[in-house]
Amino acid sequence: MITEDCINFLKKTPPYQFLKEPAIRTIAENLALEFFPKNTLILTQDGTPSDSLRIIKKGGVKIYISKDDDLVIDYKSEGDSFGYVSLISGDKSRTNVLAVEDTLCYQIPKEVILDIINTEPLFGEYFMKSFFTNYLDKTYSEMRNKNLLFKEGEKLLYTTPVKEIIGGEAVTAPKEISIKDAAGIMSKHKISSLLLVNKQGAPLGIITDKDLREKVVAEGIEPTAPAHEIMSTGLVTTDSRSTCFDALSVMIRHNIHHLIVTEGGELAGVVTNHDFMMLQGTSPLSIMKNIDRQKSAEELIPIQESINQTISILLKEGVKASHVLRIITELHDRLISKIIDLSIRESGSSHCPFAFFVYGTEGRREETFKTVIRCAIVYDDEKAYCDKKDIEEFCRNLIATLQETLKNCNLPLFDTCPLGSNVPIYGDISEWENNILTALRSSKPDIAATGKKMLDSRAVYGNESIIELLKDRLYKSIRENRKYSEILLDDSSLQKSPIGFFKKFFIDERGEQLEKMDIKEKGSAHIVEIVRAMAIGHNIHETSTIDRLNTLSQKGLIPRELHNNIISAFEFLLHLLLQSQLEKKETDMEIDNYIEPEKLSMLEKKTLKETFTLLPTLQEKVKSYYRQESLTQ
Repeated sequence: MITEDCINFLKKTPPYQFLKEPAIRTIAENLALEFFPKNTLILTQDGTPSDSLRIIKKGGVKIYISKDDDLVIDYKSEGDSFGYVSLISGDKSRTNVLAVEDTLCYQIPKEVILDIINTEPLFGEYFMKSFFTNYLDKTYSEMRNKNLLFKEGEKLLYTTPVKEIIGGEAVTAPKEISIKDAAGIMSKHKISSLLLVNKQGAPLGIITDKDLREKVVAEGIEPTAPAHEIMSTGLVTTDSRSTCFDALSVMIRHNIHHLIVTEGGELAGVVTNHDFMMLQGTSPLSIMKNIDRQKSAEELIPIQESINQTISILLKEGVKASHVLRIITELHDRLISKIIDLSIRESGSSHCPFAFFVYGTEGRREETFKTVIRCAIVYDDEKAYCDKKDIEEFCRNLIATLQETLKNCNLPLFDTCPLGSNVPIYGDISEWENNILTALRSSKPDIAATGKKMLDSRAVYGNESIIELLKDRLYKSIRENRKYSEILLDDSSLQKSPIGFFKKFFIDERGEQLEKMDIKEKGSAHIVEIVRAMAIGHNIHETSTIDRLNTLSQKGLIPRELHNNIISAFEFLLHLLLQSQLEKKETDMEIDNYIEPEKLSMLEKKTLKETFTLLPTLQEKVKSYYRQESLTQ
């Protein structure tokens, strides 16, 4: 009976739960129980090595290093193991391990552990290598199973290769065919698009039913004219091995409704929005199309709820958090663009080139269910285009229209004075450069924080080169002035992260217990701040945290293993956040950035704990860069 209790305990405790049944039973049959009263020093720094691996069954321990002031390394509680490193090395213990309350441990003899390592190599790697390398996928799998939406065997957007949803062989026609004959082929095969090819069969362009309506019927082009006169060129393709999600992302990015699929360089077929709807039941592309066809701001009001519903489905399908955020961002970008189009249609456009940009979370393409679309307008420094009063009036009207429409769509309203009551959210490049640099130096924390967020800017409408020029000037000023590098690396971005779980509570670096934790403030925000500082230091214009990390790694500025682990950590933090927000949304609770650590599974807790251990490494990497190559050059 006792052995069965031990087996049940091990089966829900990582990494033992990943062992094969015989290995778990072997461990259970060789376990011994040890009791350590509160304040017992179980292992002593520089003392004899551990003679066994211990798993905490009840209670908790503190791991620390003795210096002038004790340095706490970790807290461990139920399900955690300790003593592995000195057990394997046979060297002296490197830390003190103190029972912080009456603690009961399972003791696994050294020879049993060595036998398990010989037959189950990943078991040892769990303790010695990065946790993410071997176990993060298992954590995601567990999280997905909690929210299983579809019956087993049903195709999933994220796991299905795009080749599996192609309806049949690609229908093609020579480019010389007439429009009338092309329409006949489309009608015969009941397809909405036709590929025109050269004599070698290579696709040159595509005709869609939309082309027949808008280019032939509406413009009165003769049906006898060559079909290539109305075809769309610059074809966008995807490989047949791509997932349906990746294909869908390509279609959204390029604003197309038909995507050519290739296999081994050869034409495999065409997929459409309808194919994704058949796969998934709903599709982000259908929302995008719905946004595009609306003719008034009022018709846009239901769109946000459709976005939320689609995002809920993607999460429950197990789509990566960063991909879900990308879809949210793409749809909100399209919504904003449509609102601007409607406003310009009603009130007139500006004669001065401008860029409507978003910043902060939106600028980084990291929007969640808790979304505030922070935005502003920057226009060209050249005043010859129009009178300054005219462009300012245009900006005020556009911002007012956007505020009203977002309010009706039940989206939180953005701050129209984020840098102070005397600073509008529109201006030319020089004005914005001065305003943002001034904000970074502000003694008011909220103003300084907004200044940092504005370094994560990207255009969603208008002339993208204007915002890129602004970023060029901002990044150059920051790199050339040490005070700005110090601002980017202030205490808020380099503060210690929470270090562990103890019993049912989260323990921060001061030993305080937290029943709820702001996962964004305590976790992902640190990564955002640190990566932003490194990216700007190297004049990297990408705003997405993951894109910035990828570029830093490609340039050799972050080791590949650290890059992979930080991305995994960031993905996991985003996933926890989205899952928590989804649960609150579906139970009509207020959506915020808090999670309750005690409600996490043991595996989720351990993954979160490992995530926080990575942050100091990245912090040190950034501090080292600014010390050695600093922006004082």
